[in-house]
Amino acid sequence: MDDPTGADAAPPAPDRDGLHGGLLLVLTLVAVGAALRAMAPVLIPLVAAVLIALAAMPLRDAVRRRVPRRFGWLGPLAALLVMLAVIVVFTMGLWLAARQLVAATPVDAAGIAEAMAARQDAGRGALAAAEAAAERALTQEKEGNGHPGDSEASASLLQALGSGTWISPENLRLLIERFGDQALAAAGGVATAVLNATAAIGAGVVIVLFFAFLILLESDDWKRKIRVASGWHTAGMLLDAADTIAVRVRSYFLIQGGIGLVTAALYVGWLWLWGMDLLLVWGAITLLLTFIPTVGALISGLLPVAYALLTQDFATALAVGAGILVIEQVMGNVVEPRMQGHNIALSPLVILVALFVWGWLWGIAGALLAVPITVSLVVLGAHVPALRPWALMLTNRTTYEGLDAVTGQDGGDAR
Repeated sequence: MDDPTGADAAPPAPDRDGLHGGLLLVLTLVAVGAALRAMAPVLIPLVAAVLIALAAMPLRDAVRRRVPRRFGWLGPLAALLVMLAVIVVFTMGLWLAARQLVAATPVDAAGIAEAMAARQDAGRGALAAAEAAAERALTQEKEGNGHPGDSEASASLLQALGSGTWISPENLRLLIERFGDQALAAAGGVATAVLNATAAIGAGVVIVLFFAFLILLESDDWKRKIRVASGWHTAGMLLDAADTIAVRVRSYFLIQGGIGLVTAALYVGWLWLWGMDLLLVWGAITLLLTFIPTVGALISGLLPVAYALLTQDFATALAVGAGILVIEQVMGNVVEPRMQGHNIALSPLVILVALFVWGWLWGIAGALLAVPITVSLVVLGAHVPALRPWALMLTNRTTYEGLDAVTGQDGGDAR
């Protein structure tokens, strides 16, 4: 009689179903990512319109309650006009900031050269950098890409550097005029591109607003269609999720916009105390980048410090950086978590990953929409039984009770 527990017993068969399921999940994610990236021109305005419409629904409902039923279309129209006013004001601010940046760049390289010449010490690092710049100038002149007459100046500069003598203020001025303002003018090039893209941005805004207006106009009809098509239980689940998403998205935009305005005002006030230029530029950049988690704060803080280092002295740049660091620590680590923590309830790691994923898929628009999109996916997943484990993984909660508390399914505030 054979002994099934003996040494000759066959090993257990591998779990092929689990392996196949994992591979299928990976392939599905890759396919969805490719589709999202390919359909970006269509999906970006549509998703933005949905989020804007969700944020504007209370205004629509408030107007509808105050007018006769046959004039119910005034609700979506009022919401559309308010959205248009907000977008126009914000866009005009960015446009004026870009114009100011274009007018201010390239900066006065001669003035920067004089300031640097007065502060420079004879260091090997500075000599090596200047020598490399002069060599590049000679190479460009030989290839026909340089400016006429620059080769002689660069050659004399190389000769002085090679002999180990300190660079004179005149040669330093020449070097910075030729190479320094090229780096500083890069910001002006970006601003010029923004100005040149005004027409395309305007067309995109019109499309988004038109989509949002239609969503506000037809949302009640779509609710009835969902109830008829999917049954009362499923429809109730989906509509509850939609209501919670609307509340979360609306709160996110309002709170984050308020935090951005306060942060921008503090930045501008601090920079004004130190005699910095381009205050409108720094304020607009800070407000816009407030909607990009982590990376946005880093960029909006480093840019004015770099500008102060190039246009003023090191001590001023250090003071500017210290003040910005204090402002960012208070706003980012004290104010924002208290005001936004329960509303978003995403893991910091998830926020950063979502930022890079959506930024890779949809560019700057994806980075701006990363948080509200991820919050919407978490709320939707929390209302669908099969997706609840995935929704829990994306939040900063550790239990399903905590997940329900932040997704509108429980009145408590479970942690």
